[in-house]
Amino acid sequence: MSQRVAAAAIGGVSRVVFGLTLRHQRQACRYHFHGPLDDALRRGEQVIVAGWHQDVLPFFHYLANYSSLERTQRFRMMSSRSFDGEVTERMMRPWGFRFVRGSYGKIGAGAALRGYLRAMKAGDSVALIADGPSAPAYVFRPGAVYLARAAGVPLYVCRAWCRPQWIVPSTWFRLTVPQPFNHCGVWSAGPIDVSGDPEEARARAESALLALGEDVDAALYRRRNLGGGVRIGERANRNGPNPI
Repeated sequence: MSQRVAAAAIGGVSRVVFGLTLRHQRQACRYHFHGPLDDALRRGEQVIVAGWHQDVLPFFHYLANYSSLERTQRFRMMSSRSFDGEVTERMMRPWGFRFVRGSYGKIGAGAALRGYLRAMKAGDSVALIADGPSAPAYVFRPGAVYLARAAGVPLYVCRAWCRPQWIVPSTWFRLTVPQPFNHCGVWSAGPIDVSGDPEEARARAESALLALGEDVDAALYRRRNLGGGVRIGERANRNGPNPI
């Protein structure tokens, strides 16, 4: 009982913080887009989208615009039956995300994959952390490729990278925390070819995601002045592609 109370308290505080930072990102920060994912989400297409654990905050801020504020998507995430999983659900559910229960163990992974497949059959999209809940970082787990092959839903990979941002070196995945009034680069690739040998498909997805990191870092940090971009909350009245 005490764990449930603690989860409710931590989840409530986290929900408020996530909501405030989401509104700030939407209204005050400039977004720069490159790649096919953003157009697919704006059209309301069903997708599987995978990103690194390092990008979890800007990644889910970005996706929440479509799941909660613009309501063109309904994203599924995985939640373990642990204290951390309950906190995550309480934090993210108000922003349009829905959950399947499972874990990265053999039994838990099977339950999660079945839950994802049922959700995608009903039309949901899926958001995955590609390198899972534990080290090593930047190693693409095979689950996203399996889902794309089994459901026939296109797989995209995405990096969400901000300038300025803090990096928390004490975390195994070097968590990034966007600073206020940032420029956020959302770089994507896909649909990833998941045909043929599953390991080769997994390696293609990993290579694409690693390459995106180099590209978005160069675009944001090797330019002295960052002009352009759009406030994501103002795009409803814009026509044509988003400026890079």
